[in-house]
Amino acid sequence: VGQSGRIFIIQDGTGSRTLAFSSAFKFPGGTAPTLSTAANAVDRIDYIVLADSKVHAVASLDVK
Repeated sequence: VGQSGRIFIIQDGTGSRTLAFSSAFKFPGGTAPTLSTAANAVDRIDYIVLADSKVHAVASLDVK
């Protein structure tokens, strides 16, 4: 509880990789984002842990 950080999701040169989130991750609007799948795309997830089963997170997609 209280930990925070950021996760960078970087596609390789092929792209089309996917990621699944634990049900503990809570995003604005209640739905996990659809991450970028283009080759070499970069997405960023910022998060803070509120409880064992509650991680508030927000995504910045296709960061250039």
